[in-house]
Amino acid sequence: MALDADRRAGLERGRAIAIARDAFDLDPEPASIDASPFGVVVDDGGHVVIVSSSEDLAVLGGVLVWVGRNPRPQVDLVVEHHASIHARRASVLAPSLSVHELDGADVKPAVPTAISPPHEPPDDIVSLIAMIERAGAAAVTEDGIVRAEIAGLEIGRVVTGPTGSTLEVGVGRFDREAGALLHADRAPEPTLVATLEQVVQHRHPGAVSHPINRIGRERWLRSIIVDDPMSVGCSRLELTEPVPPRTSLLETRPAALVGVTSEGVSVLVVCTVGVDLGVVPEVADLLAVTGATAVKVAIPERDQLPYLNDLIELLPVPAELVSIETPWS
Repeated sequence: MALDADRRAGLERGRAIAIARDAFDLDPEPASIDASPFGVVVDDGGHVVIVSSSEDLAVLGGVLVWVGRNPRPQVDLVVEHHASIHARRASVLAPSLSVHELDGADVKPAVPTAISPPHEPPDDIVSLIAMIERAGAAAVTEDGIVRAEIAGLEIGRVVTGPTGSTLEVGVGRFDREAGALLHADRAPEPTLVATLEQVVQHRHPGAVSHPINRIGRERWLRSIIVDDPMSVGCSRLELTEPVPPRTSLLETRPAALVGVTSEGVSVLVVCTVGVDLGVVPEVADLLAVTGATAVKVAIPERDQLPYLNDLIELLPVPAELVSIETPWS
């Protein structure tokens, strides 16, 4: 039976106290113990232990905001998930932050791992990419998967089976699977064109709010910048894959590009929307992959909250926020 929220919070609080005491010799009696969206904070005023059970990669961003506003001589972050990724990113953004992995009941130092190269796409996709582009969509390859996108939204995907690669049309896995059953005897190109025409009705400037234009807005911003590179003062823009790869259509992750300014500076342009505590930690990885020497975070003006200015100052290269006018209401 699932635990209710209060019971779970109590157990996580108790676990954090035990970890702070047993693994870090921090006396919990005089310490303050607070729950936060990213974990439980045990703080004695000089030493802080933060214990997080969240699977969200934005955890590190939340921790960095807290540490920036509550500086302490020693901060130890204990995470149950993605320890190696958090350790790798923290080594760039906050080298003094110690990241540890919770493995069962054991706490051990997290070991940063190298960024894995993306998978290669299948060899038999040239004709499928041509079909996607004929239909008026963009062919976007990420971690070896080729997607058909319109205004940043996936409307089809190349899948590989025993007989080779084919294009499945639909917005998301369930839509693709339903389409494969309903249109099994129909060529994919007309279906792709019809789907694109339906999506465009909802994914254009001024369109009435609809589920179709509330998904993947960070990628929608990226598509706008691709069409108008000078909106971020760059040219020769190329798409950059997220690190680590996205796992689903609904997963909100920064969408990135690499461009060059008129002065020849290589710039990483990262698009995000809303309150995104994960954007700067992911930028740390994207810098390592791209070798860019400057960063521009493209974000709607209303989403440029103070925490984001604090976080981009941690980056090892010059960084700035760039306002992008949104196509949605």
